[in-house]
Parts: sequence; structure tokens; C-alpha cells
Amino acid sequence: MSVRSPCILVVEDDRLTRQVIVQFLKRGGYTNILEASLAEQAIGILLKDRQTQVNLAIVDLMLPSASELSIIRKLRNAKAAWRKNMPVAVMTGRTDTDTYKMAARRGIQAYLLKPVSAALLVETVGKLLAAHGIAPPKPMAPLENTAPIPAPDLPPSLDADF
Repeated sequence: MSVRSPCILVVEDDRLTRQVIVQFLKRGGYTNILEASLAEQAIGILLKDRQTQVNLAIVDLMLPSASELSIIRKLRNAKAAWRKNMPVAVMTGRTDTDTYKMAARRGIQAYLLKPVSAALLVETVGKLLAAHGIAPPKPMAPLENTAPIPAPDLPPSLDADF
């Protein structure tokens, strides 16, 4: 009997960044990955789709047409316990303490700063799932030498320096 991979939702408006995150997760052994580019899509998956039970959400804090942290706020106010208690990791290029404090008050479990490496992303996801009694999969490929997710608003030539 095979064990199903935990379901992870990646919410990121930048297509390239979202693709990189998904590839990092796949290299980490995760195969059940959902994607959303808008807060409305994520809320539809998390709160309205009764067929899908997401185990963890990775959310970009800077999404178009959404107030910061609206997805997390709606999750924490959900009626279903699995939604209310779902681990959430936020990913952002913002380093100010006010943003961190605002996210922490909403009940996030991880705050990842861009650029983030594949190893750190997969390690963080694994720890969050394990803390909720879900065994992370075995990585499919080494993660240590993978280029990090680029920081926002940097010209591509600067990404290589990170």
C-alpha cells in the first residue's frame, strides 16, 4: 500500500517563482501540490473545495487584489478544525519587523525570506508537517546545491549572487 503525499498549496502570484517553489517541493519528494496565483483562488481551494484537504499552505504575502494575510485570517476563522489548525508558511521579500509581527499574530508557523533555498524550503515544510503528525516524504534529489528562489524586484543578473 502506498502512502499518499501530503497536499501542499502554493500561493504565489509570480509564475516563475511559483514554478521554482513547486520544483523545489517535487525534488523534496512532494507530489500532491496545488497552485494558486490569486488569493481568491487559494480561498476557493482552502475553504470551498470539499473534495480537497490541504495539509499545508505556502503563501506569498504580497498578492495582488488581496489585503495582506487575508488568506490566513480566513483559515484561522474557519469552522473545520483541520482548516483552522492547518500549518501556514509565508514567503516574502519584506524584512521589516511589522510585517513579521502581523503575520505571527495571524498564527503562521514559518516566515521564509526570499531568496530561499530548496533545502530550507523542504526542511521547513517537513518540520511543519511532522509537527502535525504527517510524515514528510523522502527527497527525490539532493537539495543542497539548488539555486535559491530569487528575491523580488531584483534584476535577473543579481539573482546569481544570492
